[in-house]
Amino acid sequence: AEWCLSCAVNKKLVLEKEEIKKLFKNRGIKTLRADWTDRNDNILDFLNSYNKYGIPFNILYTPTKPDGFIFSEILTKSQIKKALEKYIDVK
Repeated sequence: AEWCLSCAVNKKLVLEKEEIKKLFKNRGIKTLRADWTDRNDNILDFLNSYNKYGIPFNILYTPTKPDGFIFSEILTKSQIKKALEKYIDVK
C-alpha cells in the first residue's frame, strides 16, 4: 500500500534488489503483490485466514511448505535466502 512505510522499505531494500530478483528467477519463483492502498475485502479475508490483520504480510508457498512460510513484517535479504535454501531446490 502506498501509505505503508514498512512495505516501501521491504520493497526498496530487499524485494527489488537484483540479488533477490536473481534468487527468485533461478528457483522459478513467481511473485504476487496485492496492493492494499485502497482497502479490499479479498485481501483482508486472505490476511485474516492467517490470523493477520495488517500489512506487510509476506508468505512463501512451496511443494514442501504448501501452507506457506510466513516471513517477519520487516524483511531482510538473509531471511529470504535462508527460507529459499530451506524450502526450494536450485534449478
